[in-house]
Amino acid sequence: MAETQKKQTQSKTNDNGKNITLQKNEEGMRGTITLDEEVVATIAGMCAKQIEGIYSLKPRLIPFGNENTTGVDVEVGSKQAAVDLDVIMEYGTDIEACANELRKAMSDEIGKMANREVVEVNIHVSDIHLPESEGEQASEEDEAPRVV
Repeated sequence: MAETQKKQTQSKTNDNGKNITLQKNEEGMRGTITLDEEVVATIAGMCAKQIEGIYSLKPRLIPFGNENTTGVDVEVGSKQAAVDLDVIMEYGTDIEACANELRKAMSDEIGKMANREVVEVNIHVSDIHLPESEGEQASEEDEAPRVV
């Protein structure tokens, strides 16, 4: 009976500050996997958009990254990750329950996809999205001027 070799991993950071995981697979072949912080930020952003009660991620004054990372800031180490989010929630949402659901979803997805333990998820609720009534949807052009 052939004995299967276990995958051996070793983590370090390269000169660019990117995380590298050195791996030796079952066949003994070596190689590296690099992981940019934007990868974890994208995973976090996609998780946030899938949680009921979160209207959107809050853009920063100076946006960076893609639409999935707007409002997301991460720190990624060789084994752990921390996430900071700026979100806009729907009016009527139980903020604490929504935040707890979001933390669990992020921890699961980042753990599964990036093999990092999420040690912290800080959520800053920066606004509440109010439902629009039919009267509020009229444009300014349709309204009579206040002063003639």
